[in-house]
Formats: sequence, structure tokens, C-alpha cells
Amino acid sequence: QPNLQFQPLLLLQKNRLKDQLFNNAKANEAQNMALNEEVKQRELNEQKAEQQKFLMLSGVAVILLVVGIYLYGKRKEKERIRQIEEERKNKELKAASDLQQSLLPKENPKRSDLDIATFIRSSTEVGGDYYDFFPQDNGSLFSVCGDATGHGVSSGMMVSITKAGLNGIEAIAPNVILQKLNKVVKKVDLGTLRMSLNIVEISDKELNMSSAAMPPIYLYKASSSTVEELMQSGLPLGGLKDETFDQLTRSFESGDVLIQLSDGLPEAPNAKGELYDYDRLKLLIQASGHLSAQQIIDVLIESVDQWLEGMRNPDDITLVVTKKIA
Repeated sequence: QPNLQFQPLLLLQKNRLKDQLFNNAKANEAQNMALNEEVKQRELNEQKAEQQKFLMLSGVAVILLVVGIYLYGKRKEKERIRQIEEERKNKELKAASDLQQSLLPKENPKRSDLDIATFIRSSTEVGGDYYDFFPQDNGSLFSVCGDATGHGVSSGMMVSITKAGLNGIEAIAPNVILQKLNKVVKKVDLGTLRMSLNIVEISDKELNMSSAAMPPIYLYKASSSTVEELMQSGLPLGGLKDETFDQLTRSFESGDVLIQLSDGLPEAPNAKGELYDYDRLKLLIQASGHLSAQQIIDVLIESVDQWLEGMRNPDDITLVVTKKIA
């Protein structure tokens, strides 16, 4: 019976196959377990890496936040200091501007024989230009026009000293007044600051004038409809201690016009850098000399503003126009 002979062998093979399958299953299970452990370990490592990355980024964020808060605080502090400094400067400029305005006449002299008009425009908050009038007991009138070097508080100081020196002015020759005033300014000694100034004594029929480094004085003569440009040499006040000044005398008759000015108008530059020019000014004065004092100023300012074409003039503009009407 051959089948009975092969049964033990078949059984053995069957058992071996079962054992092999069992072992393979165990091996697979072990491999799966190992693979699972490897996956878990990898996931754990990735989690740790993510945690470390998070901690690092959190640390960087904290550092950046601290630095940002510090820089913001510093910026705010600088801004606060800047605002305080800006407020201080504005207060100083306001005080200086108020001082400058207080040094100018509150109104022009009212006289039956003279038509007087004035104009002043500062290029900055505080300019260095100055004009004034000093009536005398003998009926004459001293008309003053000046230009301090620079702008701001320092020029305001120079104008203050000049104003103080001119107060209580005696009815003496304009060139002598300039000599005395020069010694006062020199004695105060404001360093490199100087004051250019001209003084015209206006009497009934005559003009006596002297200048310390000011632009020309213009005199329109109604009888001939001509303009004389009166240029006088001399250093500004505060230069040489013993500086002397020349004096000119001209007649002043009905219809004649006296024009004192700073250099801001004739030296006003246009967009091309070209100056308005003294010759242009002289011709315009000649063309408008028949007008009233205020109308002459209006004509001159309109002309220079057209020349500037909306630009801001780099220097102060001051005009003092006196017309003889009787």
C-alpha cells in the first residue's frame, strides 16, 4: 500500500511547511515591528527636530521682539527729543520774530508835506533788515534803512543794538551819527556780525544822506522825470573802529521821491540765477515816479515777484519810499 508509505513523509513535509510559514510570519512580524519602531523613532526624531526648530524660532522671535521694542523705544526717545528741540527752536524763532517786529515802527510818520510808505519781507522767520524814523524837534525827519548780516536771532541782536544806539538821536549830520553808531556796535563786538545802514535827514527843501555799505539811494526828480543813483562807499557798522563816512546833499522839491532799500530786491535771482539788477530797478523807478509812495512800492514788488516766478527770495526785501508832496 504505497499511500500508507508516503503519509509520514507528507505529514513531515506538511509540518515543515507549517513551521516555515510560521517562521516567515514571525519574521515578517518582527520586520514589521522593527519597521514600526523605525517609523516611530523617525517620527519622534522629526517631532524633536520640529520642537527644536520651534524653540529656535521662538527664541529668535523673542530676541527680535526685544530688539524691536528697544529700537522702537530709542526711536520714540529720539523723536521726543527732536520734538522738544523743535519746540525750543520754534519758541526762540517766535521770540526773535516778535522782537524784530517790535523794533519796526508801529506806523509810518503822518505828515502833510510827505507821503511815506514802507515794505519789508523776510526770507526766513527772522530777517536782518530794518527801517525806522526819528522825528526831530526842528521839524526834520531822519529816515533809516538797514541790513544786518545773516538771519535769525543773531541778526535780530544786531538790529536791537542799532535801534538802541539810534534812540534819542540828536539832530546832527547823518555821517556823524554813523560814526558814533559804528563805535557803539564795535564796542559791543558781536564777532563777524555787521550792520549796513543808511541815514537820510529829510528837511523842508533838502536831503542830507550818508551810508555804511548799503545799496544806492535813488532820488526821482519830478521836474526832469529822471532818477539819480546815489552810491556812497563805506564799511558796514562794526568794522573799523575809526571808520568815517561821506555825506551827500540834494534838493528835495515837490513831487520828488526818495527810495531807500536793502539789496534783497535788486539782487533777487530768477530760476536761471540771473539777478533782477539795479539798472532794471532804476528804470522802473523812473517810470513810476509820478505815482504815490504806496503805488511805487506796489509796482516794484509786483515786478520782482514776476521775476522770481513763485520762487522764495533768498534775502530780505525792504523798501522805504518818501515822496515830497508840499
